[in-house]
Amino acid sequence: MPTLKDLLLAATQSRGYDFADRAALWDERVALHVADVDAVVNARSDAEPLSQPPVARLQAGNVAAAATSQNDVGELHFASARSLARCIRDKEVSPTDVAQAVLNRAEQFKGSNIFVTHRPEAVLAEARQLEDKIARGAKLGALAGVPLGVKDLMQVKGYPFTGGSRALPGDTAKRDAVAVSHLRGADALLVGTLNLHELAYGVTSANAHFGAVVNPRIAKRVPGGSSGGSGAALAAGIAAITVGTDTGGSIRIPAACCGVVGFKPSYEQVSREGVLPLAWSLDHIGPLTRTVDDAALAFEVMAGLKPGSATLAPAAKLRLIKPAPYFYDHFDDATAAAIGRVLGRLERAGASIAERRISDIQLAASTQFVTLASEACQANWTLLSQAGDRIGEEVRIRLEMGQFIAAMDYINAQRLRRQLRDNLIAALKPGEVFVLPSMPIVPAEVGVRIVDFAGRKMPTPGAMTRLTGPFNFSGLPALSLPCDEWVPGLPFSLQLVGRPGADLEVLSVGLAVEQALKG
Repeated sequence: MPTLKDLLLAATQSRGYDFADRAALWDERVALHVADVDAVVNARSDAEPLSQPPVARLQAGNVAAAATSQNDVGELHFASARSLARCIRDKEVSPTDVAQAVLNRAEQFKGSNIFVTHRPEAVLAEARQLEDKIARGAKLGALAGVPLGVKDLMQVKGYPFTGGSRALPGDTAKRDAVAVSHLRGADALLVGTLNLHELAYGVTSANAHFGAVVNPRIAKRVPGGSSGGSGAALAAGIAAITVGTDTGGSIRIPAACCGVVGFKPSYEQVSREGVLPLAWSLDHIGPLTRTVDDAALAFEVMAGLKPGSATLAPAAKLRLIKPAPYFYDHFDDATAAAIGRVLGRLERAGASIAERRISDIQLAASTQFVTLASEACQANWTLLSQAGDRIGEEVRIRLEMGQFIAAMDYINAQRLRRQLRDNLIAALKPGEVFVLPSMPIVPAEVGVRIVDFAGRKMPTPGAMTRLTGPFNFSGLPALSLPCDEWVPGLPFSLQLVGRPGADLEVLSVGLAVEQALKG
């Protein structure tokens, strides 16, 4: 009788992935995920497979009569993007002053591994070019002089394109990714390309090649991932807007760990062109900022929306839905206490909060795992088979797992995906938004692989993505915003999720929640 190890080895040899010395590692790792595959196999949904979330039509937002910020930037390195751009347009602040302020901050955090490529002279040169544009009286873009950092998973013209990995050649990009082109076209000031969890496949941003990103808020806690450099750059005051990607939570998790705002738009509202894929039907592109208003502005530019269409007013009425079960089942003690206090504050501020059951949602994590593992392996197969020894071991083994998932199991996961997506959408009426924590635990300590919370032990990645992953396979817009004061000494973030295409509504609700929690 062949063992599981024998079967795994035979499977890899049949497709020419002949690394027999890794069979014991595969055997050990597969054992961790047997329950996920079994859950998908045994669920046997009859729904039509959903190969990717449908692209939703963006709904109009509640546009404000005027921008919410004023010409009061305070410390330049922590100024809001909207205020900073307005001050530069009004010639109250020079782009060179902004550039120097963020370069000084970058120097202070030099050992934090926030950047993959950082060129101070190029930053100053861009600032001087913008000053020349101002002197000519040329029209300035919506992000004039706003410091911008870009996750090194997307092409940035003139910069090495690494994906956070030495397995890629790191060739200089000849063009910008579409989202980056929109931001640079709006006169944002590029400060560099940002570090990440290798190939965007992880939540700690402990990059084996470019160094582990250090959380500027709490160095002993992970900065989150995979867009760890994007979250850290904001928390450190090195950028006012950063770009991230989100396949299972990779915008919202670093936002939560670093105490900033992260917005994952509806699927394909922001173009993925020029972005290295991890899982094509799960990948989303979006902004990280320090305020919800800035997230709306960045989204407007990245998505190529009509100027001013995301200058939003706070929602007049908060209609919040607690999704149950699953999403409120397992929290650590600090998170459980914090979410209770936050919801209590929102109720006192006039929010209506109701609990609504979502059928079969307990299958969400297994559906996400089977989909992500399969697609990530396929997307990186050439790299894995030809340069696997140059991929960090933690990411390599995760990529290898996808080759052991049968096609019929992947298809059944897509049947479940449609069923769960329909159930999530059915639980939200127009004008309603899900409310839940961004993570069920506080940011994990650096180096911790297994977390124990609510009497349950889980691998750190599975715990940290438990509440974010369902909104990737469903393609729903999701916002993470910080509520720092609710967990003394540690970041805590709230997650707001809307119906497909209700991106501007989610941001308007976020503005109202942000104001209510500060009041």
